[in-house]
Amino acid sequence: MVTMAKELKRIKEKEDDIGILTIYLNTDISDQSQTRGEWQIRLKNGMNDLEDYAKKSESQEEKNALKNLLDKAETKIYDKQKDMQKSFVLMASADGQLWKVKILQAPVETSFHWERQAETGQLEQLLHEYPETGIIVTQQRDVTFIQAALGEIREEKKFHWDLKKEDWVDYQDPSPPSATDTSEDHFQRRFEENKHRWYKSLASILTKEIKNRNLNGVYLVGSKVSTRDLGQHLDETHVIGTVPKNLGSKPSHEILNEVYNDQIR
Repeated sequence: MVTMAKELKRIKEKEDDIGILTIYLNTDISDQSQTRGEWQIRLKNGMNDLEDYAKKSESQEEKNALKNLLDKAETKIYDKQKDMQKSFVLMASADGQLWKVKILQAPVETSFHWERQAETGQLEQLLHEYPETGIIVTQQRDVTFIQAALGEIREEKKFHWDLKKEDWVDYQDPSPPSATDTSEDHFQRRFEENKHRWYKSLASILTKEIKNRNLNGVYLVGSKVSTRDLGQHLDETHVIGTVPKNLGSKPSHEILNEVYNDQIR
């Protein structure tokens, strides 16, 4: 996967003589000024301002391009309305070569731009505040690895301890975990007997993920015991912080938000 820094660099280098549309939209309903969906009003006002600008342009090509992108942007925003978190970012070029949409769990200041290059200032600031980071969510035999940047989930992988194979299995691996009919009591006994070895094996896998993804570090999420037992096998320079909460049953975006609230904001 391309790092967020490289992706941002490519966006900055893109130029379009007709224009590139950039929209930053604060959709955070926890914001006191957003309790009644005010972001929709700000969206309408911002688009109206750009439409007024287009009408004054002497270039019919520019008028058509901006009108087309605004229509597409509005459709995309309302298509994604149910998925909104704290902010929505869109960058799109008139030539169609650039089309980036991001739903973030970090706030932005609402603004609209139509320039020869994308307005990347807020994204650059967010990347400084929320760099490429990993979140490791532990649940004994199930572990989730989340890669995040800019308040956005970039990728996630799930690992499961296969009792029969005596190994951690990647859920994305084409070979499924072995079918086992092991009782919970039996698993718990095996886990207590072998957790040092199991977590040491897992730490080796996770360390490779951290290095291969060139991450700033990771946050450990789970019970105090599980984060402690796994953390002792990880290089301490890789562990940014710990969130001692059982969040394994939560959706990934809620876990990310919990980590940001607990450790960063």
